[in-house]
Amino acid sequence: MKKLLLSVFMVCLATITFANDADLFKLDYNAVQSEFTELNQLESMVVANADLTYTELKLSNETLVNNLKLIPDMGIPGAAAGEPVLGIPSFLWGCVFGVIGLAVVYIGTDEDKDETKKALWGCITGTGAVAIVYLVYWITVVNVAASVL
Repeated sequence: MKKLLLSVFMVCLATITFANDADLFKLDYNAVQSEFTELNQLESMVVANADLTYTELKLSNETLVNNLKLIPDMGIPGAAAGEPVLGIPSFLWGCVFGVIGLAVVYIGTDEDKDETKKALWGCITGTGAVAIVYLVYWITVVNVAASVL
């Protein structure tokens, strides 16, 4: 009984002490709008000029690019530098994830043929390794079964 009362008391105490943090969740709409003014400005520039490239934007409005800390081709880390997707070698994408890894590399590297070829070789190697392990397993099972009978 003492343990139950102590547990209830501790839960009530924790609830009371943490109930005062309601101010953390109040949203100041004006502060949010002021934080997004530069991003909205960039959006209007891109909408007005659909052919705008990162290089042109950096030349015409360098302060905006620096304030927003824009990085060219930041959709997938390392994609612009010819690096593998998410820093994982393409061979491992294909070897571990098979056809799905091959698709991830193909799409993630923007159809880079060299990286896709590495992933294909990884896919072939992984499939071959699984086939050999499977074959050795079944040969072992058949030999054990034949020796028991």
